Amino acid sequence: MKLKLFYLSIILVFLTISLISASSYSVEYTQVNDKIVVKEKIDGKSLESYVDSSLIDKSGDTFYFVDKIEFNQSFNEAKVKINLDTGVIIKDNLIFPSGYKIETDGQIISIVWDINNIAKGEDFAIFITMQDTKSPLNWIYWVAGIIVLIVGFLAYFKFGKKQKTKIVKSKQKNNSRKENRVDYDYLLDTEKKVIEELKKADRNELWQRQIQNSTGFSKAKVSRLVRNLEARNLVVKIPFGNTNKVRLK
Repeated sequence: MKLKLFYLSIILVFLTISLISASSYSVEYTQVNDKIVVKEKIDGKSLESYVDSSLIDKSGDTFYFVDKIEFNQSFNEAKVKINLDTGVIIKDNLIFPSGYKIETDGQIISIVWDINNIAKGEDFAIFITMQDTKSPLNWIYWVAGIIVLIVGFLAYFKFGKKQKTKIVKSKQKNNSRKENRVDYDYLLDTEKKVIEELKKADRNELWQRQIQNSTGFSKAKVSRLVRNLEARNLVVKIPFGNTNKVRLK
């Protein structure tokens, strides 16, 4: 019994030393429809491999990937890689955080972060919005688009310049509506302040906490203002855990 305890102590000491001296960490996420296969390595040696369906949410043809890596030890370098499923693309360039690079083999898109000098206790939050181009809904839109083009061609040749004039007027009306959509003169001063902060921000987006800090408004007031602006189609709110990222449209 004492001999077994002795050997067990040696093994634990060896594992502890290995963890302390680890210099690199890598995690690779591979999307398979609405599930994520996760593979972790330390110094090139497999640490853990598992399937997690809680990291991704699906709404229609849109996927939302959210995770937070918490480092329980220091590393000289770390690599985070996300492989998207075949036919899945990045939607509206919504990737957080910045500093990533995009790789592809012609079929699969991968998002890669290379991080240096990670201290124990640090974390790395990730948020990505993706779109499934294989979704049947996309085929419906594609077929509907072709039908619209055919009808438009027939209408053009049937009605000639008269129809063309109507189309031009319709475009002018639509452009006028778009211009009105970005007319901020009708907004309250507090709403304008939020819009101004978003305009000054990198990529016109901020966390709600950043909006609170820059405007001096309370948390409840910022939430109400963002909700009003979102209802007017001026901003988009991206849920992220117990907070939101706000982006100017």
